[in-house]
Amino acid sequence: MFVLTSSQMREIDRKASQEIGIPEVVLMENAGFCVFEEIRKDFETLDDKNIAVFCGKGNNGGDGFVVARYLAQVCPNVKVFLFDENVTLISKVFLDILKRLEVDVSILSEELLLSLKTQRFDIIVDAIFGIGLSKDIDGLYKKAIEYINGSGAYVYSVDIPSGICSDSASVRGCAVKANKTVTFVYPKIGNILYPGSYYCGKVIVKDIGIPEKIIKDIKVKILTAEDLDISKFYRFPDSHKGDYGKVGIVAGSKYYPGAAVLCSNAAVQSGCGLCYLITPQEALYFQNLRKPEIVVLPLEGKEGVISFDGFVKFDEYLAKFDVLGFGCGLTKNEEVEKILIHILENFQIPIVIDADGLNTLSSSQKAKKLLANYKSQKVLTPHYMEAARILGVDVKDVAKSPIDAATKIASEFRAICVLKGSRTIITDGDEVFINVLGNPGMAKGGSGDVLTGIILSMIAQGYSAFEAAKLSVYLHSLSADILLEKKAMQTILPSDIIEGLDSAIRRLIEG
Repeated sequence: MFVLTSSQMREIDRKASQEIGIPEVVLMENAGFCVFEEIRKDFETLDDKNIAVFCGKGNNGGDGFVVARYLAQVCPNVKVFLFDENVTLISKVFLDILKRLEVDVSILSEELLLSLKTQRFDIIVDAIFGIGLSKDIDGLYKKAIEYINGSGAYVYSVDIPSGICSDSASVRGCAVKANKTVTFVYPKIGNILYPGSYYCGKVIVKDIGIPEKIIKDIKVKILTAEDLDISKFYRFPDSHKGDYGKVGIVAGSKYYPGAAVLCSNAAVQSGCGLCYLITPQEALYFQNLRKPEIVVLPLEGKEGVISFDGFVKFDEYLAKFDVLGFGCGLTKNEEVEKILIHILENFQIPIVIDADGLNTLSSSQKAKKLLANYKSQKVLTPHYMEAARILGVDVKDVAKSPIDAATKIASEFRAICVLKGSRTIITDGDEVFINVLGNPGMAKGGSGDVLTGIILSMIAQGYSAFEAAKLSVYLHSLSADILLEKKAMQTILPSDIIEGLDSAIRRLIEG
């Protein structure tokens, strides 16, 4: 399913009306009716409900007028509150109809808003601002939104909750907290990313009669099972371990031995044929939790962390790996930087860089330049803070525009970027996929190490870096969601997600 920006939605509306010939009033009528249908579906009867419809002066308010008209046909207690009678020309068509039908329409004022606190509404429709909001909300609008949020009513937002920026999902001063949001054609970025998604409640996408043929060149999609290639999950009876790839992982230190264990355990659990873990000897005390199938190549460390001199002794192994993972639990120091530069200068194998590999990359101009020119496939898996370091910006900038941040990283390094968060973003710098699976139980140290291991395994099994990233993010989150069926969020561990991969893969195969 595509995800739209506000400008893309406006262009789709324009094409529908100007190129196809569908009148704008028809689209507005359809949109309003879709919201009414959703309300009628949710409530067995409406004739005993008190309903308020708050309408702005733009086209979102026009949608609200249509909703109000349909509601008034089945409910005697519908009140429309209008902020300004100077509405758009299309909206005026439907406002005039309401007046001729003698629906209760009032111009909202602070005094009227204050009086509403003595009334009780069962349902409130928010049609104040749509996808074109470009400034922070204040004044009477802010007070109205605060009233809606404190009303106790069941709240429906039209297209997007008023106060949410459609293109960034940020809150513009304040925002309506809806129980349900009915959006049209496709969801908007503000419906999907946080915090906007939180304010939307349940998002319902409705068709308002716009032909699919005019919806073109949309690069952002919600990641679904239909976007995944599972053809390589099939295994021929006469296959052997060499057919499923050799994963090499450079990870761990005496401070973070678990990162290496989680990453390598995830790699073997998700299907690679062989997994080699290159880790400092000082990290081996934690290896009792390692799966015995993993081949450990302990190297001579330096004060408990990886050393360049120890690492280069394993160069012959690197030449045999189908993919290399670098960074989990290494710590950030000069030795790590020297090793990363050595790899980028001397090898051309697919590489997945995570954690301390990314932190090292962010502070090393030489490593950045080498990585940008590295010819083999590359996957970078930053969280927001790591992305901010790489881009040289504040983490708030990444949080405000995560899609832009991910595409910039992917483009700069000609790599696949997996920007990890509550809505993980996967992009090659052109196409963008947003993952909507997963739950807060994943918010624990080590979850990223598990994801890196899965990506490595999928690349080793023959998937391209982009396909591997999409598939791995989906499986990682699906495993956590399956666990949630039996466990509380608080008790889900990254190691549980590894064990849950069996159920996730089965469910994906079985559809």
